[in-house]
Amino acid sequence: MPQLTLAQAFGRAPKKSGTPEKPKQPSIAPTKQPPTQPAPAQSTGKILFGPNGPHPNFDQFAVHPINYNGVVYPSPQHLFQALKFVAHRMDIAETIRNAATAEIAFDIAHANKAATRADWFSINLEKMEEVLFLKFTQYEQLKQELLATGSDELYQDSATDTFWSVGPDLLGCNEFGKALERVRARLGGAPAPFHPAIPCLVLFLLDYYFVSLNSVQKCAKKPRYGESLYCGTTCLKADISRVPPTCPRCRRRPQIGNLGFCGTTCLSIAAQKR
Repeated sequence: MPQLTLAQAFGRAPKKSGTPEKPKQPSIAPTKQPPTQPAPAQSTGKILFGPNGPHPNFDQFAVHPINYNGVVYPSPQHLFQALKFVAHRMDIAETIRNAATAEIAFDIAHANKAATRADWFSINLEKMEEVLFLKFTQYEQLKQELLATGSDELYQDSATDTFWSVGPDLLGCNEFGKALERVRARLGGAPAPFHPAIPCLVLFLLDYYFVSLNSVQKCAKKPRYGESLYCGTTCLKADISRVPPTCPRCRRRPQIGNLGFCGTTCLSIAAQKR
């Protein structure tokens, strides 16, 4: 079966401008046909899930209390945001844990961004997977729902998040969906599919340095090429040239300042190997 693009699989392909409408044909009385069985829906091998679509309980903001080291967090999002501060700022972590909703927990964490542990961007993917593993092992029904997705690729739907989700143009990194696929494999499901890492790294770095997706069209004169964020390779290379080099150990996160690594975790591991 040919591989479908995300736009084809999820029905978001943009309409071509200037395409004339087909003329309407005069209506003709239909002839009676023998009854036929409806054709089964074709599987695309890709699932776009979210709070307003299929599998809403996969979402981090869904209310499923998580027991973490004997402490209960009201939702996976509460726990994930608190993990940014648990080791060194328990006051902030507790404020997040006691937040009335997952959305408030998210806002508290981002309001205290300056106090986030220094190595967070080198461990946030494994922490997300850890939180998801706890969620799907503590709720058997959710575990079975995840395993029932088989070997389908999982994509989180979001119109604003281009790192954890696919974003508005289906071009985001989808790190949350990939983490779910890895958890599914750990629970005995299908092996996690291979996803190229380079496009995701570029999008993460652009987002990390607060470059909006609309502004990365450098020349602001030519239209984007297809589903690309740029009109061509010249503008793409010009924008990427402003991004710092990646960490030489994990090869996933940008180097911070003169540290030479993405954080103290990669720095200490590299020092031990010398």
